[in-house]
Amino acid sequence: MALQKELTDIERKLWTNDAVVYKDRLIEEAILVFPETGVITRDIAVSAILNENAEGRRWAEVEFDAVRSLPVAHGVALLTYSVIARWEHEKTKISALASSVYVKRDGIWKLAFHQQTPVKESSSEVQG
Repeated sequence: MALQKELTDIERKLWTNDAVVYKDRLIEEAILVFPETGVITRDIAVSAILNENAEGRRWAEVEFDAVRSLPVAHGVALLTYSVIARWEHEKTKISALASSVYVKRDGIWKLAFHQQTPVKESSSEVQG
């Protein structure tokens, strides 16, 4: 469970939409797959986050569920979870299945791959 907690803590920091966290926690050659962007690199993700931040776009709510981790090989681990999140400027939440592959570099877990798959039937509107 220590591995799962450590990786989940990193994922939560990535969901803060902080470009510095992305630069520090993703390997340079990282690949990310999002429904909105398709396949992108770390540099493209960091640039997009800086633009989102300039526009005042940040996640207001992020909830993880069904978190699972799997050590794949020495220094390689998989983390999967479901997520429900809402942007500050939106009333509707998004729901997705997420998978991340981490590699240990210089004793630090870093993200090498991340993919989100939308789950449409779970989206809901925020009341209030």
